[in-house]
Amino acid sequence: MVMMVFNELHERTAIVTGAAQGIGRITAETLAAHGMCVVLADLNEARGRQIEAKITSTGGQARFVPVDVGTSDGCKHMVDAALEHFGGLYALVNNARWHPHEMLVDVTEEDWDRSQDVLLKSHFLACKYSIPHMIAGGGGSIVGISSGHATQSSADEGPYEAAKAAIPGLMRNVAVGYGPDGIRANSILPGGIMTDVKHEAAASDPDPEADAWQARQNPVRRRGEAQDVANAVLFLVSDLAGFVSGASLVVDGGMSIELPGSVASRL
Repeated sequence: MVMMVFNELHERTAIVTGAAQGIGRITAETLAAHGMCVVLADLNEARGRQIEAKITSTGGQARFVPVDVGTSDGCKHMVDAALEHFGGLYALVNNARWHPHEMLVDVTEEDWDRSQDVLLKSHFLACKYSIPHMIAGGGGSIVGISSGHATQSSADEGPYEAAKAAIPGLMRNVAVGYGPDGIRANSILPGGIMTDVKHEAAASDPDPEADAWQARQNPVRRRGEAQDVANAVLFLVSDLAGFVSGASLVVDGGMSIELPGSVASRL
């Protein structure tokens, strides 16, 4: 059953990349639950079809499109699918990810290029092919899923961090360049989020003490969930955020701003 909370979103079309799992999956389901027609863009056809079926079985509108968003053809195809199946395009949520976990000198040039294609070039290509149709439709909203790694670093996340740090800058450029055309663009920097993969790992090797310790590291005293990020996306694509553009919204429960000593003092 469709929830009519954000009435203005009803039958507006959104593309969500990386929609087959994790933050992308929950975001797609959330937007559909609030009346949006959602194009599910992902390489994982089996999972993508499952999400499409789940959304449509509860009264939502969704269309899975198997694409490689790191390519021009893939991004063109998903935009064409939005126009063909739903008649327009209002929102774009760039979320797809792929990257190696290696120290920088061990990253191959091939893996570097592939990670940048998926993590960053996909944002450029999706914007490039979506924006003209948004302008034709009177405007729209673009959300780039960045990461807390845009401002913080781990030793083996070089390609990921380079791309995620660039996304807020790209969204600011879109906000300034296409704001006069009715397009808003913002980025979200999630941190400490329990995705599908992390939940599966925790379920296979339960450790309640470790889970409780992890929760205590956050000022709000819990781990983040993909739904927390999806809620932020929902806000940013809605008219409630009509005067919000070029912003970088941190969704991490305050984890990134708390001094290490203050965490220890309250354990």
